[in-house]
Amino acid sequence: MLHITICDDEPVQLSLLEAFVTDWARQKNAEIKIDLCKNADQFLFLWEEKKDIDILLLDIEMPGMNGVLLAHKLRDMGENLQILFVTGMTEFVLEGYDVDAVSYLLKPVRRERLFACLDKARARCGQKEPELLLESAGELVRVKLMDISYLESLGHDTIVHCLSRTEPVRCKTGILQMERRLQQESESFFKIHRSCLINLAHVERITRKEVQMETSERLPIARGRWEELNRAYLNYYRRNG
Repeated sequence: MLHITICDDEPVQLSLLEAFVTDWARQKNAEIKIDLCKNADQFLFLWEEKKDIDILLLDIEMPGMNGVLLAHKLRDMGENLQILFVTGMTEFVLEGYDVDAVSYLLKPVRRERLFACLDKARARCGQKEPELLLESAGELVRVKLMDISYLESLGHDTIVHCLSRTEPVRCKTGILQMERRLQQESESFFKIHRSCLINLAHVERITRKEVQMETSERLPIARGRWEELNRAYLNYYRRNG
């Protein structure tokens, strides 16, 4: 069964989206359960009780915590449910990419467009999020690729900086071998100089001399890498948009 939650402070929108989702499930012969929430607090209460929500249709402009902040909170907790933003606001489109949203739907929502996005979200629910198994100081550490902010070389080891960890993981694998492993698993990593790989999904700003990650860390770019980095960054968002 697919668990879908709709979070919107407008009763008319809640009813409309519920009807659309019900029609989609009937058309796809999908077994679903729908929960309705009027704000972020109500959703978080539901989440604490169940923690089995697969897809979240999320409004942005709501009283209290808005939808973007709620999405960031969920990602910070390591939750990987599929998020579809449904809103009348266009200025938060890029932030939708920051939280790996499936799509960004503008109100009034078109039925066909929502169906296509639900198809995509359903497909992603069946995919296991790519992970790396790292050997670190006599133990094995499992790390999700989307949790990695950047990797840096330290001697013969690689230091793996993750969003959800207060301390980085020191891996007994060199940066060149890590780069080859990552290239097999994902297209989101880019080498900004010979001893540093960044996750393009977590880049906040690029200047000619450095990259600022969403953690506010600033990493230097090697001479001659700026133009290629910009192309890679744009291509990444075109593919994932």
